Amino acid sequence: MNRLAITEIVKGKTEYLAYIMLDEKRDFIDFQLYEKAEKTRLNDIVIARVENILPNIKAAFVRISEDERCFLPFGNIKSPVFTKKQSEKKDLSIGDELLVQVERDAVKTKEAVVTTKLTLSGTYSVLTTDNESLGVSKKIPDEKRKKLQSQLQEWMKDETDRNYGIVIRTNAEEVQEEKLQQDVCSLIQKYHHMIDTAVHKNAFTQISKNPPGYISRLKSTDFQKIDQIYTDSKEIFHTIQEELPNIQDRLVLYQDEKLSLHALYNIEGNIDRLLAKRIWLKSGANIIIEQLETLTVVDVNTGKNISGKTETLFKVNMEAAVEVARQLRLRNISGMIIVDFINMDTKEKDRQLMEMLKQEVAKDPVRCSVIDITKLGLVEITRKKVYRSLKEILETK
Repeated sequence: MNRLAITEIVKGKTEYLAYIMLDEKRDFIDFQLYEKAEKTRLNDIVIARVENILPNIKAAFVRISEDERCFLPFGNIKSPVFTKKQSEKKDLSIGDELLVQVERDAVKTKEAVVTTKLTLSGTYSVLTTDNESLGVSKKIPDEKRKKLQSQLQEWMKDETDRNYGIVIRTNAEEVQEEKLQQDVCSLIQKYHHMIDTAVHKNAFTQISKNPPGYISRLKSTDFQKIDQIYTDSKEIFHTIQEELPNIQDRLVLYQDEKLSLHALYNIEGNIDRLLAKRIWLKSGANIIIEQLETLTVVDVNTGKNISGKTETLFKVNMEAAVEVARQLRLRNISGMIIVDFINMDTKEKDRQLMEMLKQEVAKDPVRCSVIDITKLGLVEITRKKVYRSLKEILETK
């Protein structure tokens, strides 16, 4: 079974909160760093005012405060909830006020990205206005998923005029029916209350504030694979108790004066390795990760003691595929990633390599897709950006 550790760390003069998932060997398998004093807007729902509309780039600029201008792509506009309309036209007009949700924080000179597709997260379920479907996580076994699907449809039968969908999370697999239904109903009530009250509010009003980043991450965690959650912070311990009472039986307040949680899991050492460009593999080969402004390049290299035999090179590539997927996840690298694997001589080995890579990126909680491989062994991967990478977080300090 895996374990989770939520702890405070200090890098330079900045305090951070770290979400760490470890396997039985105490190796990091998931990791995210959150700045403790960070003023993130991610997932906040705000009444925005339309400032400018640019059809040539298929986007609009809106403000969520006097000082914050955001980018709203036309593709992110679906069933917008207007709180103030300047004209009778259904389309956006300058001066319109509407509900938006921040889906990407501002980074350097780039504005935050917002959407009118609203998402509310519960403990076991998610409500979204992106579509009206009722679904259950595909990670739940078929028989249980069918049962949950049937229950969800039964609970929703009276919501005939709804403009939202509901998805049951993976962590709902072992939850009592009553608790799950209560979670779904609570989300629906929250959504209706939000819509009903928003029309009476002014522009820039914050309608919904997202909880701390590590709480959001915990809510999306599959606890079937977690036996214990450790924290050495009383503040974090009590926050988790309040926000996620369903996992209290696994929550442990770590208080060992002789061996700190940081030392137990070598947290600082692991973070330093995640910032290094070169990662050594057990075979003696290595991979080099270069994060650039527009893309990330990963180069797979054979070590000096590795022969050039085809089967050996194939094994190195397979080992590298596992580590590349792991590093993308741990470093939270997003956007376009180009991986330069060692050239092999058969299409069958390329096929097996691609299958291995797809299998490994499927473990990622963030949407990650393997696109294709060229004749030169270059593989294109795309990974959705949901938060700043580890490098971006620490380089801004």
